Amino acid sequence: MTQISIVQLYPAELGITGDRGNVRALEQRLRARGVESTTAHVGVGERMPDDADIVVIGNGPLSALRGVHADFVARAEELRSFIADDRTLFAVGGSAELLGERIDLTDGDSVAGLGVMPYRVARTRDRRVGYITVRTPDAAVVGFEDHASEWALTDATTGYGTVVAGRGSYARGESRGEFVRHRNAVTGNVQGPVLPLNPALADVLVSAVAARRGLDLPGATPSAFDEYAKGARDAIERFIHDKGFKTIQL
Repeated sequence: MTQISIVQLYPAELGITGDRGNVRALEQRLRARGVESTTAHVGVGERMPDDADIVVIGNGPLSALRGVHADFVARAEELRSFIADDRTLFAVGGSAELLGERIDLTDGDSVAGLGVMPYRVARTRDRRVGYITVRTPDAAVVGFEDHASEWALTDATTGYGTVVAGRGSYARGESRGEFVRHRNAVTGNVQGPVLPLNPALADVLVSAVAARRGLDLPGATPSAFDEYAKGARDAIERFIHDKGFKTIQL
């Protein structure tokens, strides 16, 4: 029987915005296709399973990023090889920023990144917070953004989504966008958590796993999951239309 291996990296430190929900969504979308999965929670100093198909990494404040930084950087080559092998990675918020080349802070200091994703991040005093909708080549995405950062892409071809409402992650002067996709690694600042709200985006990740493993998966069996996601998406769309987007100055 086919079994997919999921890893949630640093669930205790980087899991403050419902990031376990992203893992649960992937488990559910696989189950809806008759595919079983196992999930390993990997913390600081712990080894990732060699057979991992998907790595999910969540969000956390700068203090949490500093707490996992040394361990995360030590995994750079492992994650670079993981991505080069066309395995699937999904990272949100602070962890996504650390996967880039570096994070420049507002005090002039900087935090070295892993350099496995093609962008640099600058923290700003203009906090981008509110609901967001994004159009990617594969799925329309809605969710919530809450970050004080701008991403400068070092490879423009990896830009994955165009912002329809909200601000997104891309730096001023670049097209208004959100999400970066490098091979089967997808990163961004849309929270919520984002995958339960957007089954179509979860399916993009599942399809990437299936393609690499040579699996011919059937379509997902409809479930209450889809109805809940649609109801939440519709509510967010109405709110965006009625209220618009607000920013907070730090």
